[in-house]
Amino acid sequence: MSASFAAFISAVVSVVLTIAGTLVSLRSSASQAGLFLVLTWMLIAASVATGLVGVWLLADGIRKNVRELAHLRDLEAYVPRLIRFRRRYDTFAIASDGSATLRISCDVESPDAAVVPWISFPMLAEVSPDRAPWSSIVVHRVSVDGVESDPDIAFIRRERGVPAEPSALGGRLVESGAVRVPISLDPGRTHRSFTIELELIGAFGFIDHEEKCYVDVLYVTDSLEVTIVGRDGLRVSCSPFAQNRVEAQQLGMEVPDVPESQLQSRFCQTADGVRWKTSQAKIGYRYAIPVRGHP
Repeated sequence: MSASFAAFISAVVSVVLTIAGTLVSLRSSASQAGLFLVLTWMLIAASVATGLVGVWLLADGIRKNVRELAHLRDLEAYVPRLIRFRRRYDTFAIASDGSATLRISCDVESPDAAVVPWISFPMLAEVSPDRAPWSSIVVHRVSVDGVESDPDIAFIRRERGVPAEPSALGGRLVESGAVRVPISLDPGRTHRSFTIELELIGAFGFIDHEEKCYVDVLYVTDSLEVTIVGRDGLRVSCSPFAQNRVEAQQLGMEVPDVPESQLQSRFCQTADGVRWKTSQAKIGYRYAIPVRGHP
């Protein structure tokens, strides 16, 4: 309750008590009836005014919450313009059982010294429908300039369901979310280095035929390098079934960008695994690298 609202209630109570005292002291029944009528209308008016003030306070609180949420949405929308990835290095290590570890190391900066408390990395996994919900993406580590954050609260769930083209995934479901990294950029600290380590459990169940490693580019990125290797005796190479070594499409779109796919495929090589390194990644694009594992 605000101070002004409390003062208003106190004034109303004081006036009501004064009139009530006057009413008791009067001997004339006519005077008492007239004053009682005035008191009744004052109580009704006070109740209406109290209700209106309460509604105003509630509406004001809602407006403040909406403004705060709008600020967060605007921040998330404009963060790609506020920071720049000088270097990003993703490493997938895929096992023969379909699980993989993923390590993402980045150097980011804010050229305009903007205040950016956190950034988010989209993450998705294609899993069997019989797997326990939300058990495919496990964050093990989030470190910013050597300072460790709690990995248990880093992953934010967004959607779990059947994709638009279920036949393309062999009946599997997609679990998607985001890993938030508290980079805490501000005018006093415009550069940060951070590392994310996570496990994608059962997300590459068709690695003996073909699987795809996804990279979403949400920020201006000067240098992007993706390395895909096998572990536990598995050898990984580019998929012989894919038309391009790197498949590009705009985020939210199902249609591949063929020219962009052909351009980026020129920078993808197979030698002790798969390695794609580019300085021409487009912001707002999702890149998929089809791979195949061999015992």
